[in-house]
Amino acid sequence: MTIIDPDEPAEVRLRELRAALALIDGLIHVLDTQPELAQDIYDALPRLDVDLISSLPEVGPIDSVEALRLHLDRLDERLRCCLSDALPAPIPPPPVTQPKPGPIPLLTPSRSGAIEGDPNAEAFVWWDDITSSDVDGFMSVLATAQNEHPLQKHLALNPKLLVQHLAGGHGRWVFPQKRLGSEFVLDFAISERSSSGFEWQFVELQSPRAVLFVPSSGRQSSQLDEGIRQIQEWRRWLGDNIDYARRDRVKNGLGLTDVSSRSPGLLIIGREQDLKGGDLARRRQLDEDLNIRIHTYDWLIRSAQARLRDLHRRED
Repeated sequence: MTIIDPDEPAEVRLRELRAALALIDGLIHVLDTQPELAQDIYDALPRLDVDLISSLPEVGPIDSVEALRLHLDRLDERLRCCLSDALPAPIPPPPVTQPKPGPIPLLTPSRSGAIEGDPNAEAFVWWDDITSSDVDGFMSVLATAQNEHPLQKHLALNPKLLVQHLAGGHGRWVFPQKRLGSEFVLDFAISERSSSGFEWQFVELQSPRAVLFVPSSGRQSSQLDEGIRQIQEWRRWLGDNIDYARRDRVKNGLGLTDVSSRSPGLLIIGREQDLKGGDLARRRQLDEDLNIRIHTYDWLIRSAQARLRDLHRRED
């Protein structure tokens, strides 16, 4: 981990950002290299006000050493994105030259331009940063996970893995542990923006060890029932509080622009190898009836691998 020198000559805003990053990196370094001090550091911190927590990168309340580490990682990641806005103006580009033969290049926004003026900049995900190492790391966690909890933490730290199936060309956002008032906490809310506005999905994670349907009867498993019920409860809450949900966070809303109580759910459960005959048809029927996409964790891997192949084709 690179420790940023806050005393390097720079503009005031740049120095402040670097100083904040230096403090965060220092805390992360201590937590990683001196685990015997981690609990003491957590215990020494004052309990943060709920309103302040809601303005931080949303990975849930800081109620444990592990949660503190997760908050520091997200703050570090998002501050580094903001750092590019504070840099001096770039050197003007060279004069336009005739394009070389080959595939038509794709014009993509700069990182600073992508989040400029975005009230949810801390949740913005640069989806094309996906690498084969990201996929390998997720597969490693998945191979040993006994329930959804380690996967939820891994995806909160690696949100690129959750947006590879989206197609919105104007941005993608991931909100881990998004709170709906005091009643509910979404595992994830993910969003994409296209020319028609923002589109949302509510993500519920269940155990990768769970089956979707009971083999002997074909009925929905208890874990599948629980996941569906959770998404339906979130939708009911949104239907009762839609104005509050859509209102900007600076106006004490949730900032879920264009969200709807009819926005689709995304339930991730089980492994592809455990699907039985007839499960695909039952799953498709639930999607049509409930507007809830039900996929296994292997689907996330395939979506990321498909993105990697597309990126490699662009490079060629």
